[in-house]
Amino acid sequence: METMIMRMPLRERKKYAIQSAVLQAAKQLFREKGYSAVTVSEIADYADISVKTLFTYFRSKEDLAFQDEILFCDELIQSLLGKRNEDSIFDAFKHFLWKLIQSIDPEELIESLPGFHPWMDSPELEQRYLLLWEHYEIRLADALQLESGNTEFNPILRVVSGQMVSILRILGSKAFKDYLKPIPIALRHRALEKWLLGSLEMISGIQGYSKLMQIH
Repeated sequence: METMIMRMPLRERKKYAIQSAVLQAAKQLFREKGYSAVTVSEIADYADISVKTLFTYFRSKEDLAFQDEILFCDELIQSLLGKRNEDSIFDAFKHFLWKLIQSIDPEELIESLPGFHPWMDSPELEQRYLLLWEHYEIRLADALQLESGNTEFNPILRVVSGQMVSILRILGSKAFKDYLKPIPIALRHRALEKWLLGSLEMISGIQGYSKLMQIH
């Protein structure tokens, strides 16, 4: 990631640095005070920029609260579309999730999983949080449409994307993170791996979706 950033033109690196600073400031304040108690002005002050500059990069405080999830979805789609020719979309999805959980420090496992964060408990964010998963499903279906080379709408792709999002939705839920908390830190990774393997096995039927797409 750092190598990619260094390859950016200077202007793009500056934009990235400002975006990162604003996002880190927002998350820090959300954690400390809760989403509702934080103002855009406070976030801008914390990041040492003006409110006007902040709105150049982010449309709203809500967008800041969910920016990590937007970026996570981007990363997932890039991984699916960049898969090896010999891999299926399901293989690419499985590799992406496996790489994700293996890359997380066991000490920070719960906090590092995508999806729900403590500040999302705010009633102000409830609707946006629910829409997050619909957003994932639509974007994944669009990516599958692009990958298939078929421009006509096919509802099977929404089923396939819905199955994949069901894994992400549970993985990122408050309930699942609460489920992991009582498990000793040394055993959390193993518990997560066991759940993920079982869940992927349950939706493995989507591997054959390309054949089903031929049915009209």
